Amino acid sequence: MCAVTVTTVLAGITTFIADIEATADADITTGNIAHGLGAVPQVVTLTNLLQASAALSAWAVTTIDATNLVGTASSAVGSGAAGNQVRIMAMVPHTLIQ
Repeated sequence: MCAVTVTTVLAGITTFIADIEATADADITTGNIAHGLGAVPQVVTLTNLLQASAALSAWAVTTIDATNLVGTASSAVGSGAAGNQVRIMAMVPHTLIQ
C-alpha cells in the first residue's frame, strides 16, 4: 500500500509548492496533486529534502498538465520511515493568468 502525503506549502496565483512525504522509502507515487494554476506550468522543479531517502527512491515528476502534477519514485526501495523526501514547485508566467 502506498502511503504518501502531499502537504501544500504555497498555493499562489503563479506558484504552487508542495512537500511530498512518504511513510516508507518503498512508497512510490503521489497520485494527482491539484496545483490550481489554471494552465500547464512552464517551470517545474523537484528538490530533494532528505538526500538519502530521495536519492534511493529516485523521485521524478511524471505528469504535468493544466490541473495536476504527479510525482513518482522510480525505485521502490527500503522500508524505513522516509519523512518529507522531496519538494515540488510549479510556476506559470504571470502573463498566462491575466
